[in-house]
Amino acid sequence: MKNNPETRFQEFDEEWKPSTLSNIVTRIKRKNEELTSDRVLTISAQYGLIDQKDFFNKRIASSLLQGYYLMKKGEFAYNKSYSSEYPVGAVKRLKKYDWGVLSTLYILFTINDESLAEWVEAFFESSKWHNEITKRASEGARNHGLLNISPTDFFDLPFCYPSTPDEQHKIAQFFSRLDSLITAEDKKLERLKTIKSASLEKMFPKQGETVPEVRFKGFTGEWMESRIGDCFSERKERSGIGEMLSVTINSGVRKARELDRTVHIGDTSNYKVVRQGDIAYNSMRMWQGASGYSQYDGIVSPAYTVIIPKERIDSRFFACLFKTQHMIHVFELNSQGLTSDTWNLKYGQLRSIPVKYPVDLKEQIYIAEYFSRLDILISAQEQKSEKLRSLKKSFLEKMFVSTPK
Repeated sequence: MKNNPETRFQEFDEEWKPSTLSNIVTRIKRKNEELTSDRVLTISAQYGLIDQKDFFNKRIASSLLQGYYLMKKGEFAYNKSYSSEYPVGAVKRLKKYDWGVLSTLYILFTINDESLAEWVEAFFESSKWHNEITKRASEGARNHGLLNISPTDFFDLPFCYPSTPDEQHKIAQFFSRLDSLITAEDKKLERLKTIKSASLEKMFPKQGETVPEVRFKGFTGEWMESRIGDCFSERKERSGIGEMLSVTINSGVRKARELDRTVHIGDTSNYKVVRQGDIAYNSMRMWQGASGYSQYDGIVSPAYTVIIPKERIDSRFFACLFKTQHMIHVFELNSQGLTSDTWNLKYGQLRSIPVKYPVDLKEQIYIAEYFSRLDILISAQEQKSEKLRSLKKSFLEKMFVSTPK
């Protein structure tokens, strides 16, 4: 049957109904005239419609909220602002709060038949409506990140939906359970990241402290204070041959070909050599945490700095130390340049920065291996969450129908 999805539950075989959005929804133009709510909403990829204070940690909208739309729980909003994640904007349902207000740049609507609401919510997570929106948006009229599409054109959106409430409900419940799984795995990931963040602050001495707050059993005594130049020397070797490496803020040193980004490579003859066990960092982003221990031999851009551990120095330990808030702040203070866009921390400045570390190499190794195990757990959890997201994306494309044929 021509209007049926590629994948559906076995017990259903009725052909899906063609319709337009205007047939199943009603536009909302309710204004916040009585200041019923001062909760200004914004759309987040992860959280849907959320209070700007929770998302941005500050209110960024106008204090004159009477002209804003007033939205209540269960209603939908279309944000015409587009991005790589939302190429034609996003439609989200208000689920977290009873009331909220939105800029009149949004298009608000409610579902006439509440039994269809959860199905509609799932449908707008798919890309099956994107082509029709693109056709209706004025060509060349993308202005300040907004699609130029009128409410009339938006509500004229054609689509197909299941003929029976049972199928509508089963599809909606399927994606609801999938979302619950994703949320649960994301929470596990956030817990692991919180543990790592807390450990970084408690397992290294802060300014004015001689030992960290938390240590492994069996290690005692004060940590040694020295300078980075006493612990590392600069690697100055150059080569145009080798595995291309990159230094990321969140994942440290990675193979460039494994990163989800476009890499433009020209003449590499002056690139810097990196050996396994070195620390490489982005000289212009060290104040943001762009450094890491290298597990690989390879080459990096001349914009990076590569340092080699000296005797009785575990570079994995120092790679962790360099990620603490205290050290990142110190790197910021020592970076040179007029603005943050030009700040630079070369080895000449880096080597004079004081650091504290255990004299006992065994303690350095214990700490390094603890964080290595945490990173392995975090990586595994990230992959689990990503697999669920990929699974959801695949089902979204197979369990919905685009333009009626």
